[in-house]
Amino acid sequence: MKKNVALRTARDTIVNPAGMAQIELLRITSGLIRTAASRDAAESKAIRKELSVMEASRLHIRKTEKGFRFAAYPEEPSARQRAGKDTREIGISQDQARVHMLARRAYLLQRLSMIENNQRRLQKVLSSCDSARSELRLQKDLKRYCEAGLDLSRILFTKEQNEWIDQPYSPNPYYKESLKQNTKHGVPVRSLSEATLGSFLESVGLPFRTDDLVEIHSEYGVQPFRENYFADFKVPNLCGGITIHEHLGALHLQDYPDNSLKRLNDYHNHVVYELPGRQVKHSEFTWSFEYDLVDTGSMEALLRRMLLPDLYE
Repeated sequence: MKKNVALRTARDTIVNPAGMAQIELLRITSGLIRTAASRDAAESKAIRKELSVMEASRLHIRKTEKGFRFAAYPEEPSARQRAGKDTREIGISQDQARVHMLARRAYLLQRLSMIENNQRRLQKVLSSCDSARSELRLQKDLKRYCEAGLDLSRILFTKEQNEWIDQPYSPNPYYKESLKQNTKHGVPVRSLSEATLGSFLESVGLPFRTDDLVEIHSEYGVQPFRENYFADFKVPNLCGGITIHEHLGALHLQDYPDNSLKRLNDYHNHVVYELPGRQVKHSEFTWSFEYDLVDTGSMEALLRRMLLPDLYE
């Protein structure tokens, strides 16, 4: 029976904003760089394009007796040398959108430098020690942002992804009575396995949607098995898109395997959009089984696939 379900956002699930800085995120990211060096040029171009429209200022974070103070400072030396140009710091503590934008700009500049450095290292076949030191520096900066109370999701993810995170959505309104489980922080789900995975995503601070609509767009006149599905999970990934994840935890039930295969077939053979003008790539459809949730190590491996789907193309 169809029942109304209250609107919510993926932002509501962020209960540990510092979590992603505690899972060796940059070690995972470096794996993408090393195994997909051919994509570095495209990523570098995208970062430069985003930086070109950002304010050219540095973010200063200072700890005071009353908490943290944020200020913007002109970055280009030429700007400070122009006659009559006021180059003093500008306090921006009350403008959280600007604070997050400048923090993301600093993150992108370091990310760009890291990509270019890794390109040079790969070309020269240098040891991984230098790469490890670069990752450690960037990791420390992410932790510094967390200590200052900033939301890492606003720094690690793009503007379009953050708009998706903040967009209200209505979870699957059907069979509400089957929502018998909850994640640790109260998100209703349909199985104990989904509660385990949802609680893990909460623990690492990754925003997610549950039971959210997936619309299938057919091409070339080939019709999908179904035009609509409700995904178990959706999360933003570090490749600029949205990962759609299904947990296949009831393969012992009649018709479940066949229905699951039809769903995955529709995902991979038709078109799905989550962000405006950006088709969900085949690698951004992921799935898991019960053995993927047996311990923290297996769930971290699953998280790598969800955060960095390009690594598994």
